[in-house]
Amino acid sequence: MAIDVFVPPEQVMAAAADGRFTKHALATMLTAQARRSFLEACGQVESRYTEACRAKGDPCLEAGCSAEGERCLQPLIAAGDDYYKACGGEFVRLFVDAGNRDPSWRMTLAHCEV
Repeated sequence: MAIDVFVPPEQVMAAAADGRFTKHALATMLTAQARRSFLEACGQVESRYTEACRAKGDPCLEAGCSAEGERCLQPLIAAGDDYYKACGGEFVRLFVDAGNRDPSWRMTLAHCEV
C-alpha cells in the first residue's frame, strides 16, 4: 500500500524513525546537500555494524571477512529493522529542517511502501 502524499512531515519522520523506509527512499526526500550528509551518516552506521560483526571473530566465509576495510551487507541484513531505524534517525535529524527537504519529497512518498 502506498503512503498518502498529503501526510504531514511529522508523520514521515515518525515512519522513518520506525525504520519503515529504505535508505534510498529517505535520501531521495532530501536536498542534494542534506542527502550527502545523510549518506555519510548512514555510511558511519554501516561501518559500526561491520566493525561489530568483524569484532565477533566469526566471519561469514571460512577464509575470513570478505569486507576487510569496507562495509559489509551481512551485518546490515542481520540487524534488520535496527539498521533502518538508525538511518531513519539520521534522516529525521535533517528532515526536521524544512530547508533540507527536496521540493518533490511528497512525490517520493507516492512510490514508497510502508
